[in-house]
Amino acid sequence: MSKICPINNSFALSQDCIECENKLCKKEKHKIVVGIDQSYKNSGISICIDGQLTNVKSIHLEAFRNNSEKRKHLSNKLYKLFDKIQYRSKYELLEVYIIIERIRLQSQGFLNIDYIKSIGALNALIVDIASEYNFPVYSVDTRAWKSAIVGTSKPQQNKYGINPEKWPTIKYVCSLGFKEEIKIPVEGKRKKKGVIEKDGERFTFNDDAADSACIALYGFIPQNKQKLELEH
Repeated sequence: MSKICPINNSFALSQDCIECENKLCKKEKHKIVVGIDQSYKNSGISICIDGQLTNVKSIHLEAFRNNSEKRKHLSNKLYKLFDKIQYRSKYELLEVYIIIERIRLQSQGFLNIDYIKSIGALNALIVDIASEYNFPVYSVDTRAWKSAIVGTSKPQQNKYGINPEKWPTIKYVCSLGFKEEIKIPVEGKRKKKGVIEKDGERFTFNDDAADSACIALYGFIPQNKQKLELEH
């Protein structure tokens, strides 16, 4: 005897649709990419499902006393996020990938050992937590995702004093309809540089969240154009 599935309102034979009355039918495979712009100040985390951005956020870590506390707080957030994705996988066929930004071995021609050690520990945290869920973690070079998604990896000057390295990405994410998600209200009048004043509102942008959005989108460009490295 056929029943109406309460999830998708379609007819399904009860013997072919396990627990159909209360759960999603496993028919189509969905691809989920979690893009992470990891840092100890503010880690951007965005989710892209089947090529569409669904979440653009960040985890503010600057207020914690040391890197150990920051990693602990970030790990709690990652566990909650991955738990939700894993729960969804019970009812849908999911292909899940995590993409992080690749470590820059040199900055302005210098080798920063302290930076490499600290960000390496942060990367290892992400990889270790993801491995508990069997989610593979890949890394991508900054220039690669910027060129592929934003269209340029070159800085762009702007009249607001926002970091020229970040401005093209911010503009792009705003153009996708996520302006409100990356806006940061600025209180007081003392801060001028990097602040936009419009319609009585003073704000700047969360460039870490914007970066993570583009990193997540990078997982949906053609595979033969992706420059990803599997992290272990």
